[in-house]
Amino acid sequence: MSKKINATTKPVIIRPQPGKQELFLRSSADICIYGGAAGGGKTYGILLECLRHIDNPRYEAVIFRQTRPQIVNAGGLLDTSREIYQNLGATYVLTPNIQWRFPSGAKITFAHMYYEKEKYNWQGAQIPLLIFDELVHFTESQFFYMFSRNRSTCGIKPYIRATCNPDGESWVARFIEWWIDPNTGYADESKCGKIRYFIRRDNLIHWADSREELFEKFQLFSTEEQEDVKSVSFISAKLTDNRILMKLNPAYIGSLKAMSEFDREQLLNGNWKIRVVAQNDF
Repeated sequence: MSKKINATTKPVIIRPQPGKQELFLRSSADICIYGGAAGGGKTYGILLECLRHIDNPRYEAVIFRQTRPQIVNAGGLLDTSREIYQNLGATYVLTPNIQWRFPSGAKITFAHMYYEKEKYNWQGAQIPLLIFDELVHFTESQFFYMFSRNRSTCGIKPYIRATCNPDGESWVARFIEWWIDPNTGYADESKCGKIRYFIRRDNLIHWADSREELFEKFQLFSTEEQEDVKSVSFISAKLTDNRILMKLNPAYIGSLKAMSEFDREQLLNGNWKIRVVAQNDF
Protein backbone atom coordinates (compact mmCIF):
# COMPACT_ATOMS: atom_id res chain seq x y z
CA MET A 1 0.00 0.00 0.00
CA SER A 2 1.11 3.57 -0.40
CA LYS A 3 0.19 6.97 0.93
CA LYS A 4 1.26 10.43 -0.20
CA ILE A 5 2.11 12.36 2.93
CA ASN A 6 2.11 15.83 1.32
CA ALA A 7 2.62 17.47 -2.05
CA THR A 8 6.40 17.61 -1.68
CA THR A 9 6.93 14.13 -0.29
CA LYS A 10 7.27 11.00 -2.34
CA PRO A 11 4.66 8.30 -1.63
CA VAL A 12 5.58 6.00 1.26
CA ILE A 13 5.49 2.37 0.16
CA ILE A 14 4.58 -0.08 2.91
CA ARG A 15 4.93 -3.71 1.90
CA PRO A 16 6.39 -7.03 3.06
CA GLN A 17 9.74 -8.33 1.93
CA PRO A 18 9.63 -11.12 -0.68
CA GLY A 19 10.08 -14.57 0.78
CA LYS A 20 9.13 -15.63 4.29
CA GLN A 21 7.57 -12.32 5.35
CA GLU A 22 5.34 -12.33 2.29
CA LEU A 23 4.48 -15.99 2.88
CA PHE A 24 3.44 -15.17 6.45
CA LEU A 25 1.13 -12.40 5.28
CA ARG A 26 -0.45 -14.71 2.68
CA SER A 27 -1.27 -17.48 5.16
CA SER A 28 -4.93 -18.49 5.35
CA ALA A 29 -4.48 -20.54 8.55
CA ASP A 30 -6.51 -19.78 11.65
CA ILE A 31 -3.21 -19.74 13.55
CA CYS A 32 0.08 -18.91 11.87
CA ILE A 33 3.34 -18.88 13.83
CA TYR A 34 6.25 -16.98 12.32
CA GLY A 35 9.72 -17.47 13.69
CA GLY A 36 12.73 -19.56 14.28
CA ALA A 37 15.63 -17.14 14.80
CA ALA A 38 16.58 -13.55 15.57
CA GLY A 39 16.38 -10.82 12.95
CA GLY A 40 13.98 -12.60 10.61
CA GLY A 41 11.63 -9.63 10.19
CA LYS A 42 8.98 -11.03 12.52
CA THR A 43 8.00 -7.78 14.27
CA TYR A 44 7.56 -5.92 11.00
CA GLY A 45 5.50 -8.83 9.70
CA ILE A 46 2.95 -8.77 12.52
CA LEU A 47 2.70 -4.96 12.37
CA LEU A 48 1.86 -5.23 8.67
CA GLU A 49 -0.68 -7.96 9.35
CA CYS A 50 -2.54 -5.61 11.67
CA LEU A 51 -3.16 -3.21 8.76
CA ARG A 52 -5.29 -5.64 6.77
CA HIS A 53 -8.63 -4.37 8.14
CA ILE A 54 -7.91 -0.79 9.26
CA ASP A 55 -10.72 0.58 7.05
CA ASN A 56 -13.24 -1.25 9.25
CA PRO A 57 -14.24 1.14 12.07
CA ARG A 58 -15.13 -1.74 14.41
CA TYR A 59 -11.87 -3.64 13.90
CA GLU A 60 -9.31 -4.05 16.66
CA ALA A 61 -6.13 -6.07 16.83
CA VAL A 62 -4.26 -6.76 20.06
CA ILE A 63 -0.55 -7.62 20.17
CA PHE A 64 0.66 -9.14 23.43
CA ARG A 65 4.20 -9.04 24.82
CA GLN A 66 5.11 -10.48 28.17
CA THR A 67 6.12 -7.12 29.71
CA ARG A 68 5.61 -3.44 28.90
CA PRO A 69 9.39 -2.73 28.67
CA GLN A 70 9.54 -5.23 25.80
CA ILE A 71 7.03 -3.03 23.97
CA VAL A 72 8.76 0.31 24.56
CA ASN A 73 12.42 -0.77 24.37
CA ALA A 74 14.54 1.08 21.79
CA GLY A 75 13.91 -0.36 18.36
CA GLY A 76 11.08 -2.55 19.68
CA LEU A 77 7.40 -2.85 18.91
CA LEU A 78 6.45 0.78 19.54
CA ASP A 79 9.42 2.28 17.68
CA THR A 80 8.90 0.02 14.68
CA SER A 81 5.16 0.73 14.59
CA ARG A 82 5.81 4.48 14.46
CA GLU A 83 7.73 3.99 11.22
CA ILE A 84 4.62 2.42 9.68
CA TYR A 85 1.43 3.66 11.31
CA GLN A 86 2.12 7.39 11.46
CA ASN A 87 2.41 7.37 7.67
CA LEU A 88 -1.19 6.13 7.56
CA GLY A 89 -2.63 8.94 9.64
CA ALA A 90 -2.76 6.99 12.91
CA THR A 91 -2.18 8.50 16.34
CA TYR A 92 -1.49 6.71 19.60
CA VAL A 93 -2.09 6.96 23.33
CA LEU A 94 0.20 5.46 25.98
CA THR A 95 -2.26 4.55 28.74
CA PRO A 96 -3.73 2.31 29.97
CA ASN A 97 -2.31 0.29 27.08
CA ILE A 98 -0.47 1.67 24.08
CA GLN A 99 -3.09 1.97 21.38
CA TRP A 100 -2.93 3.16 17.77
CA ARG A 101 -6.12 4.77 16.45
CA PHE A 102 -6.72 5.06 12.73
CA PRO A 103 -8.88 7.61 10.89
CA SER A 104 -11.61 5.02 10.32
CA GLY A 105 -11.89 4.28 14.05
CA ALA A 106 -9.97 0.97 13.83
CA LYS A 107 -7.59 0.27 16.71
CA ILE A 108 -4.37 -1.65 17.27
CA THR A 109 -3.50 -2.22 20.93
CA PHE A 110 -0.16 -3.27 22.44
CA ALA A 111 -0.74 -5.06 25.75
CA HIS A 112 1.36 -7.08 28.16
CA MET A 113 0.58 -10.24 30.11
CA TYR A 114 3.15 -11.41 32.62
CA TYR A 115 1.28 -13.12 35.44
CA GLU A 116 -0.94 -16.09 34.72
CA LYS A 117 -3.94 -14.40 36.33
CA GLU A 118 -3.68 -11.40 33.99
CA LYS A 119 -5.41 -13.40 31.30
CA TYR A 120 -8.65 -12.86 33.22
CA ASN A 121 -8.35 -9.11 32.64
CA TRP A 122 -9.61 -9.93 29.14
CA GLN A 123 -12.86 -11.61 30.19
CA GLY A 124 -15.61 -10.51 27.83
CA ALA A 125 -13.20 -9.14 25.23
CA GLN A 126 -13.78 -9.65 21.51
CA ILE A 127 -10.51 -9.57 19.57
CA PRO A 128 -10.79 -10.25 15.81
CA LEU A 129 -7.00 -10.42 15.37
CA LEU A 130 -5.04 -11.75 18.33
CA ILE A 131 -1.23 -11.68 18.16
CA PHE A 132 1.43 -13.02 20.52
CA ASP A 133 4.87 -11.51 19.96
CA GLU A 134 7.36 -14.11 21.31
CA LEU A 135 4.82 -16.84 21.95
CA VAL A 136 7.32 -18.94 23.94
CA HIS A 137 7.14 -16.32 26.71
CA PHE A 138 3.46 -17.15 27.32
CA THR A 139 2.05 -20.24 28.97
CA GLU A 140 -0.09 -22.73 27.13
CA SER A 141 -2.91 -21.81 29.50
CA GLN A 142 -2.63 -18.11 28.66
CA PHE A 143 -2.66 -18.87 24.95
CA PHE A 144 -5.71 -21.10 24.99
CA TYR A 145 -7.63 -18.86 27.37
CA MET A 146 -7.04 -15.91 25.03
CA PHE A 147 -7.98 -18.22 22.16
CA SER A 148 -11.51 -18.00 23.59
CA ARG A 149 -11.34 -14.19 23.28
CA ASN A 150 -10.53 -14.45 19.57
CA ARG A 151 -14.01 -13.66 18.33
CA SER A 152 -15.63 -11.01 16.19
CA THR A 153 -18.86 -9.20 15.47
CA CYS A 154 -17.32 -6.74 12.99
CA GLY A 155 -17.53 -8.96 9.93
CA ILE A 156 -13.92 -10.19 10.12
CA LYS A 157 -13.24 -13.89 10.55
CA PRO A 158 -11.24 -14.19 13.80
CA TYR A 159 -7.66 -15.39 13.48
CA ILE A 160 -4.41 -15.60 15.44
CA ARG A 161 -0.82 -14.77 14.56
CA ALA A 162 2.33 -15.25 16.62
CA THR A 163 6.09 -14.90 16.48
CA CYS A 164 8.74 -16.81 18.36
CA ASN A 165 12.39 -17.66 18.71
CA PRO A 166 13.31 -21.30 19.43
CA ASP A 167 12.86 -22.68 22.94
CA GLY A 168 13.04 -26.44 23.07
CA GLU A 169 11.71 -26.50 26.64
CA SER A 170 8.50 -24.63 25.78
CA TRP A 171 5.03 -25.90 25.00
CA VAL A 172 5.39 -24.16 21.63
CA ALA A 173 8.15 -26.61 20.67
CA ARG A 174 5.69 -29.47 21.10
CA PHE A 175 2.93 -27.58 19.30
CA ILE A 176 5.00 -27.03 16.13
CA GLU A 177 7.12 -30.19 16.23
CA TRP A 178 5.64 -31.47 12.92
CA TRP A 179 7.35 -28.58 11.12
CA ILE A 180 10.75 -29.28 12.75
CA ASP A 181 13.28 -31.86 11.60
CA PRO A 182 13.55 -34.27 14.58
CA ASN A 183 17.16 -35.14 13.77
CA THR A 184 18.63 -31.65 13.39
CA GLY A 185 16.24 -29.43 15.36
CA TYR A 186 16.06 -27.03 12.43
CA ALA A 187 12.88 -26.12 10.58
CA ASP A 188 11.99 -28.52 7.79
CA GLU A 189 11.87 -26.16 4.81
CA SER A 190 9.78 -28.64 2.80
CA LYS A 191 6.96 -28.11 5.35
CA CYS A 192 7.33 -24.34 5.71
CA GLY A 193 3.92 -22.68 5.38
CA LYS A 194 2.01 -25.95 5.07
CA ILE A 195 -1.26 -26.22 6.97
CA ARG A 196 -2.33 -28.86 9.47
CA TYR A 197 -5.46 -29.15 11.58
CA PHE A 198 -6.10 -29.77 15.27
CA ILE A 199 -8.82 -30.07 17.86
CA ARG A 200 -8.25 -29.67 21.59
CA ARG A 201 -10.12 -31.92 23.97
CA ASP A 202 -9.47 -32.27 27.72
CA ASN A 203 -6.23 -30.28 27.37
CA LEU A 204 -4.94 -32.69 24.71
CA ILE A 205 -4.25 -31.63 21.13
CA HIS A 206 -5.21 -34.04 18.34
CA TRP A 207 -3.67 -33.44 14.90
CA ALA A 208 -4.66 -34.41 11.38
CA ASP A 209 -3.80 -33.58 7.78
CA SER A 210 -7.37 -32.55 6.97
CA ARG A 211 -10.43 -31.15 8.69
CA GLU A 212 -12.50 -34.09 7.49
CA GLU A 213 -10.29 -36.56 9.33
CA LEU A 214 -11.07 -34.83 12.63
CA PHE A 215 -14.75 -34.40 11.76
CA GLU A 216 -15.00 -38.18 11.38
CA LYS A 217 -12.83 -39.09 14.37
CA PHE A 218 -14.73 -36.85 16.80
CA GLN A 219 -18.16 -37.23 15.17
CA LEU A 220 -18.51 -33.54 14.38
CA PHE A 221 -21.64 -33.33 12.24
CA SER A 222 -22.99 -29.81 12.67
CA THR A 223 -21.39 -26.66 11.30
CA GLU A 224 -21.07 -25.36 14.86
CA GLU A 225 -19.23 -28.49 16.02
CA GLN A 226 -16.93 -28.43 13.03
CA GLU A 227 -15.76 -24.93 13.98
CA ASP A 228 -13.84 -26.61 16.84
CA VAL A 229 -11.28 -27.74 14.27
CA LYS A 230 -8.62 -25.09 13.63
CA SER A 231 -5.91 -24.79 11.01
CA VAL A 232 -2.27 -24.08 11.89
CA SER A 233 0.81 -23.14 9.91
CA PHE A 234 4.43 -22.49 10.86
CA ILE A 235 6.77 -20.31 8.81
CA SER A 236 10.43 -20.36 9.73
CA ALA A 237 12.60 -17.26 9.32
CA LYS A 238 16.25 -16.44 9.93
CA LEU A 239 18.35 -13.31 9.68
CA THR A 240 19.29 -14.24 6.11
CA ASP A 241 15.60 -13.98 5.17
CA ASN A 242 15.63 -10.31 6.20
CA ARG A 243 17.48 -8.72 3.30
CA ILE A 244 16.81 -5.19 4.47
CA LEU A 245 18.39 -5.74 7.87
CA MET A 246 21.32 -7.60 6.31
CA LYS A 247 21.93 -4.59 4.07
CA LEU A 248 21.43 -1.90 6.73
CA ASN A 249 23.36 -3.71 9.46
CA PRO A 250 25.73 -6.26 7.91
CA ALA A 251 27.68 -6.54 11.18
CA TYR A 252 24.67 -7.98 13.04
CA ILE A 253 25.34 -11.51 11.83
CA GLY A 254 28.82 -11.25 13.33
CA SER A 255 27.26 -10.32 16.68
CA LEU A 256 25.09 -13.43 16.57
CA LYS A 257 28.06 -15.61 15.66
CA ALA A 258 29.95 -14.27 18.68
CA MET A 259 27.41 -15.65 21.16
CA SER A 260 27.74 -18.90 23.08
CA GLU A 261 27.09 -22.10 21.13
CA PHE A 262 23.66 -22.51 22.77
CA ASP A 263 22.53 -18.94 22.00
CA ARG A 264 24.04 -19.06 18.51
CA GLU A 265 22.22 -22.28 17.65
CA GLN A 266 18.93 -20.84 18.84
CA LEU A 267 19.06 -17.25 17.61
CA LEU A 268 21.19 -17.56 14.46
CA ASN A 269 20.48 -21.07 13.22
CA GLY A 270 16.98 -21.58 14.61
CA ASN A 271 17.62 -24.83 16.47
CA TRP A 272 14.61 -26.10 18.45
CA LYS A 273 16.42 -29.14 19.89
CA ILE A 274 19.52 -27.51 21.38
CA ARG A 275 19.81 -27.93 25.17
CA VAL A 276 22.06 -26.53 27.84
CA VAL A 277 24.18 -29.37 29.19
CA ALA A 278 25.07 -29.07 32.87
CA GLN A 279 28.75 -29.42 33.56
CA ASN A 280 30.22 -30.66 36.81
CA ASP A 281 33.21 -28.89 38.32
CA PHE A 282 36.00 -31.20 39.40
